[in-house]
Amino acid sequence: RYNMLLGQISPHFFFNSLNSLSMLVREKSDEKALAYIDQLSYTFRYIIQNGQNATTTLEEEMEFARAYGELFKVRYADKLFFDIDVDEKYNYWTLPALSLQPLIGNAVKHNTITRKHPLRVSIRTEGSTLVISNRKAPKLEPEPSTGIGLKNLSSRWMLITGNDIEIKESDTEFIVRLPLQRPTIS
Repeated sequence: RYNMLLGQISPHFFFNSLNSLSMLVREKSDEKALAYIDQLSYTFRYIIQNGQNATTTLEEEMEFARAYGELFKVRYADKLFFDIDVDEKYNYWTLPALSLQPLIGNAVKHNTITRKHPLRVSIRTEGSTLVISNRKAPKLEPEPSTGIGLKNLSSRWMLITGNDIEIKESDTEFIVRLPLQRPTIS
C-alpha cells in the first residue's frame, strides 16, 4: 500500500519538472537551465534513494526541501521565498520520506505569486512538530485540484507512523503540522 501511495507522487513531480525545464530551454536561459538540472538531479536522486525507505531524518528531508524549493525559485525569481527555522536538535528525528514535496508544491500551485505579492513558505519546528505554512492568495483562475496530494500525505503518515497530521486552513493561511518521530536508539 505504501508503494502504491508513493507511486502517485512521483509521476506528478516528474511531469511538472519536465514542464519547468522545457520553459527554461525555450527562454534560452542557459545558466538557469543548468542550475535547474543540477537541482532536479539531486531531487530525483533523493526520490530514488528514499522512495523505498519509509522514513528519513529531518536533516535529509530539509536538504531535499531546499533543493526542491530551488527548482521553484528559478521559475519565480524574487517572488518566492522560504523561511526556514528548524531547530538542529531535531535533525535526527524522523518523518516519512518525501513529506515536504507535496506541501511545497501545493503552496506554489494554489497561490498567486507576483513581485507585488510574493509567496513566503515557512518551514519551522515548534517543539518536536514540523510546521509548514503559507499565506493564502488563491489564483484568479485556480488550477484543478483533486486533493490527492494531501490525502496521500495523511495516509502515508498514518501508515508509517501511526500518527495523523494536522491540517488547518483559514481564509488567509494554510498550515500543516507534522509530528516528528523520536530517533530510535540502536
